[in-house]
Amino acid sequence: MQKKCNKIGVLAFDLDGVLVKHSSSWRYLHERFGSIRIIQERNDSEMFRKGLITYSEWMERDLKALLQARGNRLRRSEIVEAFRECEIEDHAEELVHYVKSLGIAVAIVSGGIDILANMVAEKLGIELVYANKLVFDERDYLVPRGVEVVNPLRKDDVLKKISKITSVALSKFMFVGDSDWDSSAFRVVGYPVLYVRKGEAPPVGVSNTYMVRSMPELKNLISRLC
Repeated sequence: MQKKCNKIGVLAFDLDGVLVKHSSSWRYLHERFGSIRIIQERNDSEMFRKGLITYSEWMERDLKALLQARGNRLRRSEIVEAFRECEIEDHAEELVHYVKSLGIAVAIVSGGIDILANMVAEKLGIELVYANKLVFDERDYLVPRGVEVVNPLRKDDVLKKISKITSVALSKFMFVGDSDWDSSAFRVVGYPVLYVRKGEAPPVGVSNTYMVRSMPELKNLISRLC
């Protein structure tokens, strides 16, 4: 019988660049639907970081770019079909199964898109999912506004919410992220883990974390800690 882990109670994953191989679900849609040039001409990411636009405004600008490229007609089914081609990270399913066998709750906390997050969660058996929601009209066409669930600079707020729901202290949380967008999460958990794929350089500005380069390495880290 598998022993339970007393040190880690919740394992929370970023989605993009961790559980899926593509680095951004937003960028993935722009590449698929032809709006990538529109967003490349702007600097919305930096504007958001500087506080010149809110995250809801950034989402709205992204969604308007998608719709502009598609003549203002993009169905939910087309987005779902596009996301079906997103590759899940190698050995992620085995890792989640192992972690759950230790009695650790598993969550996704992502500034990405809820449709992909829910698809991945269903595939991997993850119950707690927090990601930003797309909105569709009565005919299932995308509308140019989203519902902000996870501000990428305030992932700590979502982790605090999960802590209350699960009655697990943040000191017993592990968060696995891949960039400085995850810094707010890294700061509040007991076990911050930077996920850097083999052959890639660690991002600038992230420190004081564990670092792994694959799901098997993450499994080994959790095994050592537990």
